[in-house]
Amino acid sequence: MLSFDNNPGLLQFNILQRHPEVLHFVTTRQRPDGTGNDFNIGYSGGSHDDCVNNRLALCKAVGLGPEWFVFQNQVHGCNVHVVRKGDGASGFYDKESAVRDNDVLVTDEPNVCLITRSADCIPVLLYSPDTKSCAAVHSGREGTYLGAAVEGAKALKVNFGADYAKMIACIGPGICKDCYEVDSNCAAKFMDGNRFPSDTYTVKGKKVYLDLKRMIFYDLLTLGIVANNIEISDICTKCANDRFFSARAGDKQRFCAGICVFG
Repeated sequence: MLSFDNNPGLLQFNILQRHPEVLHFVTTRQRPDGTGNDFNIGYSGGSHDDCVNNRLALCKAVGLGPEWFVFQNQVHGCNVHVVRKGDGASGFYDKESAVRDNDVLVTDEPNVCLITRSADCIPVLLYSPDTKSCAAVHSGREGTYLGAAVEGAKALKVNFGADYAKMIACIGPGICKDCYEVDSNCAAKFMDGNRFPSDTYTVKGKKVYLDLKRMIFYDLLTLGIVANNIEISDICTKCANDRFFSARAGDKQRFCAGICVFG
């Protein structure tokens, strides 16, 4: 991932930079203008006014207005919402107007910026060059088990005719396999029944560590998405807590990932 020019607080995926029609970003704790380390995009962990001001600063940094953005009320599931023009500015100024009970936003509308918020959960951005459609997915532990990223890819195919073989997937910063410890009951459903390959979890005595990013990677491969079209960030939000918000490190704030296709 590389920094935006003049915006050190915003990161990009290398693979999507090959597509000039796509604007995308991952925010960090750092403000895009470099003036502070408190760039909270979520309505938790800070005041409402501070969050709105941060979102307006994000608008300025990426050159989009609030009416382009669509936020979702994330619930750790795999529900899909097909975004249309009328959804513009959903959730930007308040929680109540966000897309309800949702973790997967998809659209083929140009000039709409889909947002997923995170603080250890894995943000996933999908882009289909053949149909100019995209998705923003929130994939935490439950969402990963339920296949939220897969549901996003399927929605791009079913709704817009996207070709899996051409699809691009970006698996963003999130908690790593060395930091994500879960109890045995939680781990059991990931380990039983061959749901995920054995290299996606590590057992150390009574402790189990999950590799959510690799689980998402394998899930996307099962659809026919090409491995070379999947980019996985090596950033762990807990290890890099000086740069990213991390729930496991005690943060209530959120960073975000966004994607928009210009028309």
